[in-house]
Amino acid sequence: MGFSTMNAEDLTDVENVILQLTGDHPRLLFVLSGPSGAGKNSIIKNLLDNHVNEMDRVTTYTTREKRDGEVDGDQYYFVSLERFRELARAGKLMEAEGHDVYQSGHQYSMPSDLFEGVDDDKPLVVAEVDIHGMRRIRDRFPLVITIFVTAPPGSLMKRIRERDADLPDDEFANRIRTAHDQIQAAKEFDYVVYNKEGQFERTIAAIEAIIWAERLKVRPGFDLEAIFPASAFAIPETE
Repeated sequence: MGFSTMNAEDLTDVENVILQLTGDHPRLLFVLSGPSGAGKNSIIKNLLDNHVNEMDRVTTYTTREKRDGEVDGDQYYFVSLERFRELARAGKLMEAEGHDVYQSGHQYSMPSDLFEGVDDDKPLVVAEVDIHGMRRIRDRFPLVITIFVTAPPGSLMKRIRERDADLPDDEFANRIRTAHDQIQAAKEFDYVVYNKEGQFERTIAAIEAIIWAERLKVRPGFDLEAIFPASAFAIPETE
């Protein structure tokens, strides 16, 4: 996959070496997970604004209703349960039975082709998934970079209780149990970032630092020696 629209000055030194040797540079896949109310979607929207020419997001299928302000094909493809099952039977979904994230009766699944709808010219890809989705992606893409976004314990529980206070008791209880499961799984991730109240810019800066560090990491296809001329390390003969 080539990224012909990327200029050399937009790439890191590692990416430029790989580009010189292979005509390509790595597509980096970032996963953001975390409990409800951690601010994941706001973070991703900010990252996409910061990397308009470099980053795109994975779009997930769901059977839940579209909420105010949501756009079909942006964060989610909103489909009926019947259509969801048709896609599953056709092998178009990563999770054939879907996954009811919050035990609310709504199914979710990533496309079987994770990069379906992702701009081919954008080398940075971000996906917002739950812990089960993270594990599935990691199985298929071992080099995925996983980031767990949460908040300090007291703040997190306060957010969940305020955000989901109007839910029926059983759904609210499911949200709490899901948050507990996610917190237990935080140790499986590469990075953990606290999105503290009133410090959103600091959260974004932390994740941007992770993205930059990962772009500087040595990856398959990198061979610094190979871009030097053959004569570069020749030792002059002495008389």
